[in-house]
Amino acid sequence: MDKIMNDYLEKIGKHLKPMSTPERIDIVKEIKSVMLELQHNGVSSEQIIERLGNPKELAKAYLGEAISKNSTFSWRKFGAVFAFCSSFAGVSGIFVLPIISTLSIALMSSGVITPIGGIIKFIGYLMGHDIAGITFEFGAFTATRPMQYLPISIVSGVLMFLLGKVLWKLTMKYIHAISQKKIKL
Repeated sequence: MDKIMNDYLEKIGKHLKPMSTPERIDIVKEIKSVMLELQHNGVSSEQIIERLGNPKELAKAYLGEAISKNSTFSWRKFGAVFAFCSSFAGVSGIFVLPIISTLSIALMSSGVITPIGGIIKFIGYLMGHDIAGITFEFGAFTATRPMQYLPISIVSGVLMFLLGKVLWKLTMKYIHAISQKKIKL
């Protein structure tokens, strides 16, 4: 394998940094295998590089596919989404992806925190204390009775969490759609 192809593989590896090391190594090995097969069939290094295209675009396709193949949330995946946004997704990555992915995290977190606040307020009420820092306001509606806090906080928490999950899945589908321009080896 000559310097041109090794440099190309190094660029691919650099652009795949948001991925886990084993995934990155497997992808680079796969591309290297294709390069060696083409070289064995008499294709020049320059033709191989031309056929594979821009290393950043090829890495984008692999990264997008890896991110979107499993829509479950993890902080590592969240970081990979932001890396994908900033490196590969263009204008849509600057606006759409950060907004929906961050909003999904905020809603899922709020969906967990809101019922906890309602439980604390309810327990305080049972113990004869009014915890003034915990209130529930939605537009013109303000919960004024302590017995309202627990059911309202649970229902709103569940709704926020579910909306956050929907936005996370939408983020994964959007990344998958962007990465569908994957170059066929």
